[in-house]
Amino acid sequence: MKAFCASLLTVFLAAMPLIASPADSDKTLQNQKGTVTYGTSAQPTTPLAVKASTTLNDNDFAATGGNSLATITLPDSSQILMGSNSSVQMVSFSQTDMAHARFVVVGKMRFTVNHPSGAQADYHFQTTTGEIAVRGTVGDILSNPTGGLQVNVYAVTNPALPVQVTLVNGQVFTLAAGQSLVATAAAGAVTASVTSVSQSLFSPFSELGAPANASSLGITASTTAATTGAAGGAAGAAGGATAGIAAGAVGAAAAVTTISNNNTSTPAPAATATPTPQPSTTSVPITVNKAGSNNGGVHPGVRPGARPTPSVP
Repeated sequence: MKAFCASLLTVFLAAMPLIASPADSDKTLQNQKGTVTYGTSAQPTTPLAVKASTTLNDNDFAATGGNSLATITLPDSSQILMGSNSSVQMVSFSQTDMAHARFVVVGKMRFTVNHPSGAQADYHFQTTTGEIAVRGTVGDILSNPTGGLQVNVYAVTNPALPVQVTLVNGQVFTLAAGQSLVATAAAGAVTASVTSVSQSLFSPFSELGAPANASSLGITASTTAATTGAAGGAAGAAGGATAGIAAGAVGAAAAVTTISNNNTSTPAPAATATPTPQPSTTSVPITVNKAGSNNGGVHPGVRPGARPTPSVP
């Protein structure tokens, strides 16, 4: 009997490595402050207590209320910091040859995507106005459900792997460290410009704190109450913006992009109190390549199989 039990134990232990470890699939949502909800619908209702954590499955949603912060930590230690009135769908994550992740985002968030030496990351953030591809970077995204988009890039792990932004009409922009893209959709057209990151372009993200290299970029986390209020309005309506997302996607899909590209170092103008970030009238040189047509923004409820994936370097 002892020999038989020993044989069973040996077989059990030998089989253990064949059981999939949950470590590679765990995506952890934590409530840093305020109101945070999660679930399988685009307007999640399951509350998460302050400082509590839960596991997100593929296609799950997370949302924040006013004056709230949440973090999503991925198995490769990359992180998404969600600002107030924001929504993220954790579409998928896999880690084979490299870490692959896809998100649908509305509102305001900071991405810290790790790119370890000798490895690569492949992260994609889908918005109403376009898709942001990240290989190893620290930056911010402000996505308005009616079509506005701002992307700030503070640092890149490898200068040869900049952030790539593909707008819904196929225009492609590459952003190096210290650059910001602002795109607006109005009157059937998407207007985009790229400039250096400035204090005014950082102000909408001040609630997320200053990036580690803020001093080298000439920015600080301090801001006025008025600016903070305007930034909150720009990121608002994320909690119930399903119809707005769809409408913005339809309008932007047929848009024609106008690109501002002036060689001047004049700082960008101060942010206005409008709900959509406005493009600067000045910019720095950018790289623009033609890309195939992107079929418009993606509703958070749409699964990734229904969206084309833009080519990334």
